[in-house]
Amino acid sequence: MRNSFKLKLLAAAILMASGASHAAPTVMGNWGVHDDPVEHASVLLGSSAGSFDHIFTFNLLNRNDVVSIAVTNDFGKFNINGAALQLWEETSVDGNYTNDTSVGSFAFDSSSVGMDFGKLGPGNYYYEITGTVLGSKGGSYTLDSYISPVPEPETYAMLLAGLGMIGFSVRRRRAV
Repeated sequence: MRNSFKLKLLAAAILMASGASHAAPTVMGNWGVHDDPVEHASVLLGSSAGSFDHIFTFNLLNRNDVVSIAVTNDFGKFNINGAALQLWEETSVDGNYTNDTSVGSFAFDSSSVGMDFGKLGPGNYYYEITGTVLGSKGGSYTLDSYISPVPEPETYAMLLAGLGMIGFSVRRRRAV
C-alpha cells in the first residue's frame, strides 16, 4: 500500500515537471485580416532549434473556404522530422493558445501536403506548426494559406432574379 502511494506521488511529480518544461508556442506571424487570396510564411531554423511550436494568427471577416499547403524544405543537411500543421479556431479568452477548437490537422514532410478545411465562418484562427529540427545545419518549412469567399444567399437570390428577368424578356420577344 505504501509503495502504491509513493508511485502515485512520483507520477504526479513527473507530470508536473513535464508540464512546466513544455514551452509556450512562439507566435511567428500575425497576418491580421486574411483578405488576400494567399498568405505565405517561410521559416528557417538553426540546428540547435530542436523541437518547435510555432503559431501564425489570422482573422476572417466573412465565410471563406480555407486551404493550407505546407512543406519542409529538406535537402542535404537541412531536415525537420515529425512536422505537423493544425488549424485552430480561437474560442477561449485565455489568449495563450490553449482550450481552443481544432478545425483539422495534417502531417507534412518534404513532399508538399495540403488540406481543404472547408467553409469557415468569421472569427479568429491560428495555425500551429510543430516538429523537430534534426539537420546538422538546421531545417526550414513553408506555409501557404489560401482563401476563397463563399457567396452569400443574397448573391444567389440576385442570380436567380436576373435569370428570371432574362427568361421573361426572351419569352416576351417570342410572343411578339
